Amino acid sequence: MIYILSIIFVLSMLVFFHELGHFMFAKLFGVRVERFSIGFPPRLVGIKLGETDYCISAIPFGGYVKMAGVVDESMDTSTLTGAPYEFASKRWWQKIIILVGGVTMNMILAWVLISSLLHFQGEPIVTSTTVGYVEAGGISEKVGMQIGDKILKINGQPVHNWNDVRDLYLANLGDKIDFTVEHDGNIQQIIYSKNVLEQKNSDQLDIYPRLPAMVGDVVAGSPASKAGLERGDQIVSIAGEPVNSWESMTKIVQANANKKIDFIIQRNGQTLTKEITPEPADEIGEDGTSHIVGKIGIGLYYEKNRLPFFHAFTEGFNRTIFYTDLNIKALGWVVTGKKSAKEMLGGPIMITKMAGQIARTGFGDLLGFIAQLSIVLAIINVVPIPALDGGHIAIVLIEEIRRKPLSTATKIKIQQVGMAILFVLIIFVMYNDIMRLLS
Repeated sequence: MIYILSIIFVLSMLVFFHELGHFMFAKLFGVRVERFSIGFPPRLVGIKLGETDYCISAIPFGGYVKMAGVVDESMDTSTLTGAPYEFASKRWWQKIIILVGGVTMNMILAWVLISSLLHFQGEPIVTSTTVGYVEAGGISEKVGMQIGDKILKINGQPVHNWNDVRDLYLANLGDKIDFTVEHDGNIQQIIYSKNVLEQKNSDQLDIYPRLPAMVGDVVAGSPASKAGLERGDQIVSIAGEPVNSWESMTKIVQANANKKIDFIIQRNGQTLTKEITPEPADEIGEDGTSHIVGKIGIGLYYEKNRLPFFHAFTEGFNRTIFYTDLNIKALGWVVTGKKSAKEMLGGPIMITKMAGQIARTGFGDLLGFIAQLSIVLAIINVVPIPALDGGHIAIVLIEEIRRKPLSTATKIKIQQVGMAILFVLIIFVMYNDIMRLLS
């Protein structure tokens, strides 16, 4: 049930604010809005206020604002009368503002959510800059990164915590990245060249900090919660095996799904024994396939840095731009073939699964997930494919350049092509999701 409720909440938030953007700017320029729908037809319930029917429709994966004088995916041409309240009767720049209204609201939603989380929940700070894990066969191993390396600088910029390491690495993707590290008292340079960064999965930093096996947040109703683990508990051993880091603890837990094992922990100077059975969980690997691992429902222990209100919104804006840039790069990788669409794209099934899993970790994490999806939705919608906002914008610009509107028949054909493209894309991502689950 949590998966269903989570995806309904996520999609409703995204669709409502996107369509609200179109609605507000349409009203601002005097365009008649005939319907504001959350979901696609058939219509379920709603109320008509003035000229607009505000409703909820049966198919929850989307929504729309029906404006008079627009040839859209409904293929309805009955509203094209030339009346001054029609979309088609407005100036070209007014049309574009209306069309980008949805994308604008998506970006504002992401900004507000990210900023609010930074202020009310706080930013998790991982204070270590020492490498505790290097993925075997990954790019970091190839360039010479080793466990125990203490990262001092990236491209000449000092790093103070792992948050800095992550952000500076991602910000410099596509260019040479120069790590200054200390190992056994010696300072050395480790270079991620452009050739290395063009390899598969280079967008994912494949080194992780050395962290203590200390309990952070405990998920309500999880095996850890039922066993009585608390934030700050230090895990000493599991199933008789000594544990000296978060990585070693995770490996043991993941390998013991559905097996009852003893945890030796230290709490306020006392040594306690807790019997816990890791629950099985479906995890998506870096190769895009899923596999079963054990989980007990605890998060990393870290300090939370709650930013002051105005600082949070400044930082939230910067991060919104940062995440937008990353997603544009990811789209570019798909277009150029650096990354396969099968590897990068997910559909409703995968989003539902992710939303449900994230919702179990906390409402704040779910809001962060919505912020990320809102940015993705904004980027996708400006792609110039007919039936998307970007396609409508392209038509407006073409009409302005040629100084006369396209015929209604031509617009209908364009929309039909766009709907066909979207239909093929939907089939692809659904198939991709199903194959991931089956694998």
